[in-house]
Amino acid sequence: MGETDVDTGARALDLRAPWGRRSRAKGWAAPEDWWTPAVDAVCAAHIDGRDLTGPCTRLGSARARNGIGVGQSLTDLAAFTDVAGWDEPPLELLRALAEGWADADRGTDTCQDPLTGLASDAYLRTRLAELYRCPEEAEPAATHHRLLVVSLDAGLDPWRRTARLIVLGHELGRFFTRGESVCVLSRGRVAVLVPAHPDPAGQVQSLRSGPGSDTGASVCEVALPPTHREAVTLLDILAGG
Repeated sequence: MGETDVDTGARALDLRAPWGRRSRAKGWAAPEDWWTPAVDAVCAAHIDGRDLTGPCTRLGSARARNGIGVGQSLTDLAAFTDVAGWDEPPLELLRALAEGWADADRGTDTCQDPLTGLASDAYLRTRLAELYRCPEEAEPAATHHRLLVVSLDAGLDPWRRTARLIVLGHELGRFFTRGESVCVLSRGRVAVLVPAHPDPAGQVQSLRSGPGSDTGASVCEVALPPTHREAVTLLDILAGG
């Protein structure tokens, strides 16, 4: 090992120790499970000024294999960026860690959003195509469905918005338990494809006072349009908001 390698290793250790302390201060539950070789990979990449995307993906995978939840893994990354002197974790590193975490368990499944565990926008588009498929002149099944759109505050900074999206995804997964399609449209908006409800206003109010209230999200009901083409346009609009 050359002198440069030794110096990098020593400086990485100087970063690893305070990172571990900061992570424990943020609530890391099992200190003995914190260290992994991926931690050193992140430290070394930062010391050398290299791109951290790959090491963060590796860290996310290591956390998932050790049974650490994505929320705690992201909080741990925030502890690292605190020690590194950044105001907040860059969004690309949050995404890299979340994707590494999700990929460690999902294999080749691409219908799941890696950050929240909810279904993806592509999955929702597939479901809508199925609901609009019907014989000519027949009424599509989409007529008996609607969208509930849950939107986070657009004024939140990227880190808080990402954190709230993770919480929102978890809470929506607990709220909808009867086969509804809960799908991420963007980093600040989730759409839920639901069948007709006997009390739609009551369902919306329950959503507002439950998951919506917990995350400061707004909730609205959106009727599905008459045709599949119009439905695709509607999703494009919602995903861009």
